[in-house]
Amino acid sequence: MRLAGRRVLIDATGASIGGGYTYLVNVIPRLCAAEPDASFRLMLRNPRLVAVLSEVARTVSNLEVVALPEVSVVTRLAHTFFVMPKLAKRWGADIFFSVGEVAPPWLHCASIASFRNANVFTRDVPAPDMRERVRFAVLYLIARLASWSCDRILFVSHASARWIGVSLGLPEARRAVIHHGIDAAEWASAAAYAEHPRPYVLSVSSIYHYKNFVRLIEAWTQVAVRRGAEQTPDLVIIGDECESDYRQKMEDARQAAGDLASRIYILGGIPYEDIKRWCRGSALFVFPSYLETFGHPLLEAMAAGVPLVASEIESFREVAGGAARIVAHDDVGAMADAIEDSLDPGVAAEMVRKGTEQVARFGWDASVSGLVSLFEDVLHERESGSR
Repeated sequence: MRLAGRRVLIDATGASIGGGYTYLVNVIPRLCAAEPDASFRLMLRNPRLVAVLSEVARTVSNLEVVALPEVSVVTRLAHTFFVMPKLAKRWGADIFFSVGEVAPPWLHCASIASFRNANVFTRDVPAPDMRERVRFAVLYLIARLASWSCDRILFVSHASARWIGVSLGLPEARRAVIHHGIDAAEWASAAAYAEHPRPYVLSVSSIYHYKNFVRLIEAWTQVAVRRGAEQTPDLVIIGDECESDYRQKMEDARQAAGDLASRIYILGGIPYEDIKRWCRGSALFVFPSYLETFGHPLLEAMAAGVPLVASEIESFREVAGGAARIVAHDDVGAMADAIEDSLDPGVAAEMVRKGTEQVARFGWDASVSGLVSLFEDVLHERESGSR
């Protein structure tokens, strides 16, 4: 095995819901299976992740899950900067891998940080309040520190590697791109959700202002008015509530739909496994977000055999290829037109065909292989003295 005898300390203490959860529950089991002679120590704080990945640890001999208590951001950062280097050295780690934008600069071993949180690096999409603006400013400074000290910075798309790399002045030689993956067969074989009373248009993502759900509700309402309520699938939005103020704006938009409000369902968070069934049962998937580094729900929809409408950002074009109808995120009329067109059976069938071809380019095994190669590269550089 390529990492035989190596020790990899994985800091996922900042991961919770959304993309971080999806990444870890898919990559960690495959990584352990791909490198059975390597040792992995996974640091977690989120109880849901601890529960899922502790079950994985019981089935393999090379994974140790260390569950830490949930604490404030300040306490978590202090632990990462001042305690984690000591833990890494005491354990004899060869590589420190941060599933996030935070890595201590005084490590004795090779280090890699994964930059996935677009909020940290943009000024074009302001945070909703002063507290969040301050938080992202601090996280940006911490990410800059990681970009200076780490052997590599890992990005999940070429698009994000370009714009974040440029914003940080990060040399291309220290940028690595590894796409997220998906188990397409698992999504394609999931049983369709049958409990919803009518056909439905679906959108899935944690609720933040940049997810743009208000515009989606307005666009769907236009479609329902034009087509007639009975000829239009319901709108279902699934996602953990992360910004209560924006959740209220979504409810306001829902109520503004008048008699159509009862056809708009804002369900909150649901178990990850259930999302497969909801996705398989949907008539159309819409992802209206305007700030993403990847866009994993696009892969999930394509794997589930569902047509797509997505907002016009570079990472979505990279992930969806030509399988999605791409529209400006702030043009409600154009979004409504795209939704209506994509509900046409002929148009939908062609989009599904293209989506099946596109999603075949992504796989978790390929992601893990790329990660192992990245680990090998930084180890070789360290040991040869070229870093």
